[in-house]
Amino acid sequence: MLQLTALLLVAQVQVPPPRGYVNDFAGVLDTASVAHMEAVIAEVRDKTRGEIAVVTLPDIGDRPASDVALQIGRQWGVGAKGEAGDPGKNLGIVVLLVPQKDHRPGTGQLFIATGRGAEGFLPDARVGRIRDAMTPYLARQEYGAGLAYGVDLIAQAFAQEFGVTLNAAPPPSPPPAQRDVSFPSGATLFWIIFAIVLLSRLARRVRSTTRGRVRAGHQDQPPAAAHGDPDGALEPVVP
Repeated sequence: MLQLTALLLVAQVQVPPPRGYVNDFAGVLDTASVAHMEAVIAEVRDKTRGEIAVVTLPDIGDRPASDVALQIGRQWGVGAKGEAGDPGKNLGIVVLLVPQKDHRPGTGQLFIATGRGAEGFLPDARVGRIRDAMTPYLARQEYGAGLAYGVDLIAQAFAQEFGVTLNAAPPPSPPPAQRDVSFPSGATLFWIIFAIVLLSRLARRVRSTTRGRVRAGHQDQPPAAAHGDPDGALEPVVP
């Protein structure tokens, strides 16, 4: 048992104590983005009791970002404690960013861990869309802007769930309008097919009638005309 505990402690990443809502241990965030996220997270906590922790770490070794984010949530106690049925219980979110190593694309990691109290309005699908929305910023190494945008989207999810208005987090921009590519109704599709079949049959009849007239014209010609003499006269035979 002691050996297993020692192995688990070794496997865990050493995470410093929290400094606040935004913990930039990797030193990659700009001051304006940090101030914005701090204000948004504070308002979410005041109005919904939800807690959001943003963490950047320079390296997590071979550990998956998902494991480290869960470790941070448990170690720091992100999310309020409460009795069963308390809507504010376990409303914790951990946003973990590991920036690119030596500016090499594909070497960074991002994970958003949700507490059980937030899983109802922040399911995996919605969290995935938030992560996708952050990815273009992070790929350009605009870490502050990317994390701030993600925090805004998470905060709006809290606001929608609890029916509150957040002043620090503006509503996210609506997605671009998509062209309507609706398919025709069943009745319309039937008449389209009917018209195609009718036109096809009429075309075959016209071609068949035309070929019949051409054959009849060839059979009515006299033998000489059929061989190219328009006057019907026979050419003399030269001895």
